[in-house]
Formats: sequence, structure tokens, C-alpha cells
Amino acid sequence: MIQSIVTGLGTLLIIIAILFLTYIVTKYIGNRMGAGRYAGGVSHYLGIVDRMFLGQEISVALIRVSERIFLVGITNDNINLLTEIKEEELTELSLPEVENSAGAAFKDMMDRLKDRKK
Repeated sequence: MIQSIVTGLGTLLIIIAILFLTYIVTKYIGNRMGAGRYAGGVSHYLGIVDRMFLGQEISVALIRVSERIFLVGITNDNINLLTEIKEEELTELSLPEVENSAGAAFKDMMDRLKDRKK
């Protein structure tokens, strides 16, 4: 009985040690490969101001390089400079409240389904 408990605890400790070592190695490799810098990390000279996906493999992005902002088109195969934009030309979009219109459409659909069941 005691031997099986000791064996179980030993196995548990080995699994915890393996998971901990995996975490450390993954963190080390990620930092060495530069993933931290490009996956939302800190860059001193570059930054993504905004990005919009236009399709499954197509997007446009506003990239800040020091004091300049560039609009680039991004596909799986290419990144193309579309234009340079001045900071004063940027205006924040005022989007309609999608929540209310989507919520109303969903509520209407649910009401119709309830009526159908009656």
C-alpha cells in the first residue's frame, strides 16, 4: 500500500519536472528565435498602428517607423508598400454599434423560433 503511494508520488514529481523543463526550454528557444520581439513584444523602432484583414490571406496594416507611418498590403507571398500616410491624415473611425443591430437580429430570430414552436 505504502509502496504504491510512493510510486505514484514519484511518477507525479517526474511529470511535474518534465513539464517545468519543457516550459523553460520553450521560453528559452522562443526568446532566442526572436518570437518575443515579433509576437507583440517591444520594438524600439517599429510598431503596428493598426491592421485589418480583408480576406483569409490578405490584410492591410499601418506600420510606424520612427515618426513615419506606412500603409502596406500583406499577402502570404508579398508585402507591398501602398503609400505613406501623415499622422494628421489619420482619423479614428466611428463604427456603428454592431452589438445592438446584431442583438436585435438575433432576438428577432429567437422570437420567430419561439412562435414556430407554439
